[in-house]
Amino acid sequence: MKNSETKKPHTFQKQFDKFHLLILGSKMAKLSSLILMFVSLIIMFYSEKSILVILSLLIGVAVLGVYILKFLPLNNIEQKPYTKASLTSSLTKFKAYIEQRKKFEILFISVWFLTLIPFLSTYLGSNFKALIVTILVISITAVLGMLAFIRVEKELRTLETQIQSKI
Repeated sequence: MKNSETKKPHTFQKQFDKFHLLILGSKMAKLSSLILMFVSLIIMFYSEKSILVILSLLIGVAVLGVYILKFLPLNNIEQKPYTKASLTSSLTKFKAYIEQRKKFEILFISVWFLTLIPFLSTYLGSNFKALIVTILVISITAVLGMLAFIRVEKELRTLETQIQSKI
């Protein structure tokens, strides 16, 4: 009896730590989007005053800004659950958050990449090369993003199963 009581807090701590890592990953997505916005701003500064490049990059900054404000806030998710019930509730909210992000993330990131085409065409010297590079990068990003979402969803299912089996 005493042995099972000592395992429960340890198990809860493992579950909490796993949940915290998932939250941290989502915070990294927000940081990555901010870095992409910063990259656009730096390119704008060095764009040699080409109005097309500047306008397209401003659109990219705006798109990422909307994405950050609409899809990346973790406001309603309790990030420090203290009980299994609060962890379960936070996990359910996080699952819905991931589903929402999964639907729109590649769209917003792809639009941002597309806003780089005018800059890339001046840098690479060809609209065709810029388009090919952009499509290639979007494809790679989409595949890696989907693999990441699959992994997160698997982790969420595992965590949810562990919590339900312990209740």
